[in-house]
Amino acid sequence: MKEKLDPDYLFEVSWEVCNKVGGIYTVVSTKALNMGRELGDKHILIGPDVWRDTEANPDFIEYPRLLKAWHAKTVQEGLRIRIGRWNVAGNPVAVLVDFSSFIVNKDAISCGQYS
Repeated sequence: MKEKLDPDYLFEVSWEVCNKVGGIYTVVSTKALNMGRELGDKHILIGPDVWRDTEANPDFIEYPRLLKAWHAKTVQEGLRIRIGRWNVAGNPVAVLVDFSSFIVNKDAISCGQYS
């Protein structure tokens, strides 16, 4: 009999995490509720911080103490992120990435040549 392995973390990346653009938002948020039941805070959703220049994202509740050490390391590496919870059923952990500083290198990143 094979032993069931549980992942340390499961990361899911989507443009529609905390960013309602189309139908994928509903699919990902519903899936997050079910994954949260199985994995709890080990299921981490990653999306764009498209609301970074506005007052507040209605779909995101920031929690500066969540994943604090990990967040500190990303800041040290120059990556601007916000960590909190997605304001949907189950309130899964969400990491929003400010991608704006990487736009000038978008072609190099997609080819694996970013330095």
